[in-house]
Amino acid sequence: MKDFDKEIKKLSKEFQVPETYYEKVDEILENIQVDTVSTPRRKPFVKVAIIMAVFCVVITGCLFFSSADVAKASFLGTFKQTILDFLGMGEEEAQEMGISSDKREEVSKPDLLFELQEVIMDSQNIYAVVKITAPANLEFEKNMTFDYFGFCEGSNYNSSKLVSGPKECTLLEVMEGKKNVATYVVAISTDKQVKEGKEVTVFFKDLIEGPPRNIPQVLIEGMWNLTFTASKYDNEKNVTVKGTEEMNYTMLGREITIKKVKLLPLGLTVVSDMSNIPLDTLHVSDTRITVRLKMIDGSEKIVDSPDPDVKTLTSGSSVSEYQKGGKILHKYVCQFDKAIDINQVLGIYIEDCYIPIKEYE
Repeated sequence: MKDFDKEIKKLSKEFQVPETYYEKVDEILENIQVDTVSTPRRKPFVKVAIIMAVFCVVITGCLFFSSADVAKASFLGTFKQTILDFLGMGEEEAQEMGISSDKREEVSKPDLLFELQEVIMDSQNIYAVVKITAPANLEFEKNMTFDYFGFCEGSNYNSSKLVSGPKECTLLEVMEGKKNVATYVVAISTDKQVKEGKEVTVFFKDLIEGPPRNIPQVLIEGMWNLTFTASKYDNEKNVTVKGTEEMNYTMLGREITIKKVKLLPLGLTVVSDMSNIPLDTLHVSDTRITVRLKMIDGSEKIVDSPDPDVKTLTSGSSVSEYQKGGKILHKYVCQFDKAIDINQVLGIYIEDCYIPIKEYE
C-alpha cells in the first residue's frame, strides 16, 4: 500500500496539464452571467422605528426652542404636519376622511403668593388675615374674590373635614403703589368648635372677578392652602344665656321665644323658637331682627338691623332653620367687624326683649 501511494505522488508530479485546459476555463468564465444579488429589504417595523426616532428628535427640538422668541411655529403645528406626513396625506385629504386636528396655543396662567398675616379666633369665630401677591400685570379690585374658600381641619385641604358655618372672603385693602398686592380677610362663624391645638387650614380656589354671575370670569386658576394651629380659648370671655318663657318678642304678630343667646368677643348667636308662625308664612317672610348691646357707659351698640342705612357692628350674618323636639328653631349667627370687650356689656336687646348679662354670669 505504501508503494502504491508513492507511485501516485510520483505520477501527480510528472502529470502535465494541457494548454487547452486553461483556455477552456477562461472561456467558461467569460460566458457565465453573474446575477446581481439585491440587498435584503428592511422589515416594516424597522422603518417605523426610524420614523418614530425622528419624531422624538423633532418633539425634543420643538420643546427646547418653544421658549425662544425666534421660534414662531408652535409645537402642535409641527407635530400635526409631521403626523399627516407620516400618514401619507395632506390636510385637505385628512379633513375629507374625517380626521381633524385643532391647533391651540395655551399660555399657563400666573400663580399667586399667599402669606398668613394674622389669625383671630374664639370658640365660634375665626378670622384669617391673608396677604396675597399677584403677578405685576394684575391689579386687585373690590369685585375680586375667590370661587371657593373656607376652613378645614388638618394640614391640607380635606373636603371631609370642612368647618361648617357661614363664611365670607372680603378684600380689606390694596397696597398703595402696588396694586398687585392686597390683603383679604376670610371669616367664618361655626357651630362646630375647633379643638385647641389642632391644625386648621384656610383654603382658596380660583381668583374670580365679580359681581357673581352664572359663569364667573376666572382670573387665575389654582388651589392654595395656609395652615395654622387653633389657639387656646379663654372660656371666661364668652357668655351663654339659656332662654326662659319670659324671654320672648313679637314677629309677624306672633310670640317668639328665645331659647339661647351666646355672646363672644367676635360674634353673637341667637336661637329662637318660631313654631308659632305657620311654615307657609315663615318661609316667605322677612325674619331679620334688631339686636343691640347695652354698654356699661350707658351707650348702645347696634349689632344688626333690617334697616340697611343703620351702621352696625356686624360684618356678616346668617339664619338657619332646623327642627328639634317637634319645634321649629331659627339660629341667627353674626360676626363683628371689630372685637368687643364683653366685660363692658350690661345686657342684650333682641327686638323689644332685654336680656341682662350680669345676672347670668
